[in-house]
Amino acid sequence: MVNEKFSHALNAFEEFWERKPRKRFVFNIPASIGPAYRPHNSLYEKWLDEDFILKRTMHSYNNTYYSAESIPHLFTNLGPGCLSACIGGSYELAENTIWFDRKTIVDDWDNPPEIAFDENSEMWQNVVRMQTKFLTENSVNTTITDLGGILDIVASLRGTENLLYDLYDYPEQVKEFTEKVTKLWFEAFDKQVETIRKSGQPFNNWMNIPSSKPWYPIQCDFCAMISPAKFEEFVLPHLVEQSEYMERCIYHLDGPGELPHLDMLLDVPGITGIQWVAGGGQPSLWDEQWYPIYKKIQDKKKNIVLLATPPKDDETAEKLIKTLDPTGVYVAMCLEGKDTADRFMEKVEKWTD
Repeated sequence: MVNEKFSHALNAFEEFWERKPRKRFVFNIPASIGPAYRPHNSLYEKWLDEDFILKRTMHSYNNTYYSAESIPHLFTNLGPGCLSACIGGSYELAENTIWFDRKTIVDDWDNPPEIAFDENSEMWQNVVRMQTKFLTENSVNTTITDLGGILDIVASLRGTENLLYDLYDYPEQVKEFTEKVTKLWFEAFDKQVETIRKSGQPFNNWMNIPSSKPWYPIQCDFCAMISPAKFEEFVLPHLVEQSEYMERCIYHLDGPGELPHLDMLLDVPGITGIQWVAGGGQPSLWDEQWYPIYKKIQDKKKNIVLLATPPKDDETAEKLIKTLDPTGVYVAMCLEGKDTADRFMEKVEKWTD
């Protein structure tokens, strides 16, 4: 992967991570310049057939123009929170996701199951088999898989509705079980880090933000359903622990339901930045409605990650680009065609002169 384009991109991403002053945002703008690969023939092929996935990725690589700082990456995608299926849970393939909450295993807090990281589990063997194959292709940046948020994993093993009641009825049991899951999360994370380290590739994951140091997007989708007090009691401690365990991390702030917890997240020293997800039916991430959130994040000297749709017009894009301090800002979006991507970046350069 070491070529002039990649070296330039990696240097820009290091400036992002280290919060070095920049003239403009770091942009990841892959532009489609050719046809998509053939559709998958089965759910197995889509999710678990490493040969099909690698061929599809390389086809995309050869039919994509990588504008600005974008680089080709291969996300080892085994569903959001696959660790649950490596520590006693199960999984079920679906068209748009992999489910991990269809068969819960925590039925009685007075007699909870013993959980342990099982390297021989079917899910972990999937991870190992696929990454081994992906890492044979060095022209794309292979990522670690989506291990999941700690309490999200607990919810998969217990059931979300049950866990909501448990925070009140069995708080100490939930905390004890969560501590066990956290230790297993670190074990799996370390194994993923070691695999990538041996390959010599940058550390990356589904956000496609390469880094010279290990990192992960921490999250808790479950927290959108609980109060700030319960967040502080049940979620914040393991987020702090995760953020201190790795050298860099981004918190995946998934929708307005999580905004009541933002102030606490911004006070965690180990959290490098925030990825804001507006959620379905909400205005674009370019919209002025979100400016107060971006200002709050930047006032705390945290990075901003926006995985966005294209702006509706030049005025909208120009205003956000001129409003935010470009230090530590990463924006990713897909465009159609090389000319479209080049024209957009030409405008960006003009707006940031």
